[in-house]
Amino acid sequence: MFTRRVIPATGAVFLGLLLGGPAMPDDAAVDHSGHAGHAGHEMTPEQMALLRKKVPLYAGFTDEQINANMSRMAPDTQAYLSGPSVRDAIGVLGLGHGYAGDGNEQFKAGYAPVAAAHPTAVALGMSMMDSSHVQAAVDKLEAAGATTIVVLPSETSETSSLVRQWHYMFGLTDNSGYLEVPRVRTRAKVIMATSPTRSPIIGRILGENLRTASTDPAREAALLIMHGPENKEENDDELRNLAKLAAVVKDVTGMSEVFYGSLQDDAPPAVRAANVAAMRDWIAKASSSGKRVLVEPVLLTAGGRVSKKIGNDLSGLSYTLVDKGMIGHPLFARWVQETVAEKTRPGS
Repeated sequence: MFTRRVIPATGAVFLGLLLGGPAMPDDAAVDHSGHAGHAGHEMTPEQMALLRKKVPLYAGFTDEQINANMSRMAPDTQAYLSGPSVRDAIGVLGLGHGYAGDGNEQFKAGYAPVAAAHPTAVALGMSMMDSSHVQAAVDKLEAAGATTIVVLPSETSETSSLVRQWHYMFGLTDNSGYLEVPRVRTRAKVIMATSPTRSPIIGRILGENLRTASTDPAREAALLIMHGPENKEENDDELRNLAKLAAVVKDVTGMSEVFYGSLQDDAPPAVRAANVAAMRDWIAKASSSGKRVLVEPVLLTAGGRVSKKIGNDLSGLSYTLVDKGMIGHPLFARWVQETVAEKTRPGS
């Protein structure tokens, strides 16, 4: 009999799902009040054409379908996390995808330790049509004395369209990920970090959290699933990086095998379907060989829509889904603090 068991979040993660591109959290799980959402923005024909060019998923969409898709996204929002007594020349800005349920609160908690030492703000959302939430966060950091701002793009992909959009906002590229939103204005020196998955610390997080669900590593195998960029070259680059993390996970856990793959979640349906088919085939073969399979999406926060999508993709197979959030592990706060220290070290 095929079964599926879910390990709930207790403040950790294992591996797999690189978020980026147009995501659609469940409407009922998102409070849109008081935030800058995407609905009600009347896009011009030129903007529609640009979105179709930038987002392959939108290429065959009608105007109404694009508007409906964007209106269901998590709203763009921002928050200042430091207390009034925290003033410093170094400010920290955490950028995130925007999350359903209590995901935004999980994200803020991951930045709480650094907020005690440096003025810290977070800006959350896809930023497809606006940058005012990021501008507001930067303004608050400057008001707290920041003359250098370390920007941490807390995505699980270095090459996602969302990371490219953030780079565009700060003038680091002329190629926007989505619409050409207003550039962020600041007198501060801006230092852009790389995504957390480019750090070996994340490999340790993934391995340690997988161990919380492991019972007999020698007879277990893990499937690491990443969201994956739509572009083949970018996707191949992310897979090479995921392979490095998978090697760390295997060392930390002692599991017999760690397989990994990419959904390319925002690619044309046929591409995504082929990727899912390969993952299903691997799970079926691993299970038939007598191994217990653990499936883990690499996510910043736990309990979101992505886990539900994976459940649908892998329906009917025997596996244990480890549904945890990377940002809940104590080592994530260490990544934030070490990155800020490294990027602001004299001579760096």
